[in-house]
Amino acid sequence: MSTQTQPAPDFSPAQTVVEKTRAPALLLPIFKLPLVLYRLHLGWLLGHRFMQLTHVGRRSGKLRRTVLAVLQFDAQTREIKAVSAWNASEWYKNIQASPAQQVETGFTRYAPEQRDLTAEELAQLFVDFCQQHPLFSRMVCRIPNWKWDSSYEEFLELARTLHGVAFRPK
Repeated sequence: MSTQTQPAPDFSPAQTVVEKTRAPALLLPIFKLPLVLYRLHLGWLLGHRFMQLTHVGRRSGKLRRTVLAVLQFDAQTREIKAVSAWNASEWYKNIQASPAQQVETGFTRYAPEQRDLTAEELAQLFVDFCQQHPLFSRMVCRIPNWKWDSSYEEFLELARTLHGVAFRPK
């Protein structure tokens, strides 16, 4: 019996995301902590690093609340840019079926209009976020198993597998 060894595959950030379509169950309790703070009206403690998105379930019709990491917050326009870290995120599917009801970050809260971000916009957001928040980006990138020190081209490849949304006041 002969055993052939094959070279180890070189995983790019995009390949990792395509394979991993949902958040690991082990991390779900950690993801719920910011939601608890928002429910206690203490979401402002998280500043503009996180946002709470209120949306309607596309099948259930029930009001849902999801906390997301914010990639960029513009204080002048109050625009919030966020990304779906997994390509099967329910919140993203829900806001495609019915627009978001409300967003909240820091002391900012409004009924938004929304637009999808292009892959190029997402890639640049990733690059900027990693440069502006090196420690936080290392932690955040580990959750979906992304390479935090990727080049623009690697982030662009990753961005083509994800969904990003910009929210602005109506």
